[in-house]
Amino acid sequence: MEKEADPPMGFPSTLVPGRRHVHEITLEPGDRVLMYTDGATESRMRNGTEFGLQRFVDYVVRAAASGELAPETLRRLIHSLLESESTGLRDDATILMFEWKPPQP
Repeated sequence: MEKEADPPMGFPSTLVPGRRHVHEITLEPGDRVLMYTDGATESRMRNGTEFGLQRFVDYVVRAAASGELAPETLRRLIHSLLESESTGLRDDATILMFEWKPPQP
């Protein structure tokens, strides 16, 4: 789902032009939702380059394609980010992933 981004949560309403958007999507069994802050994609690798959105996305897509479970994907991604850092994270780096598994009848 690609939608227009709203300003970060927590901004005073006077700084947000107009109303916030509400987006809805129907999830199918096995669908995963990934939310992250820019601190995850903007973390710096040992050579000084950003971890980057493309590397972040590639990591998640490869893990899903190989059948890796969501919790394991998240665990490995976090370790990869932390191990690539030479001086620790410089910004908040929050990653949340969940997978829709409907109740069993």
